[in-house]
Amino acid sequence: MAMISDLLYQLAGSEMAEQEIAAELRTDPSTLRECLERLCKLEIVAGPSGAQRMWTAVPEDAPFDVVIGKAKSAGLDVRAQLPKFVAG
Repeated sequence: MAMISDLLYQLAGSEMAEQEIAAELRTDPSTLRECLERLCKLEIVAGPSGAQRMWTAVPEDAPFDVVIGKAKSAGLDVRAQLPKFVAG
């Protein structure tokens, strides 16, 4: 779960539109929004400062496709994990 939380941290700081992020992750914007809100409440993400980064394999300024590539190479099934994280 640490990887998905940091992936969402990356997305939270992304300049992509929420709809574009949701489409890239093959989920809906409301699920994405719930994940980000839940992460913020849990203080897993710390906003732009990155004070609580949990997955350091990706530089903070990495392009979006690099972030997704790292998640996939780590065996992270983003599509399956987002709804599970929201439900958890």
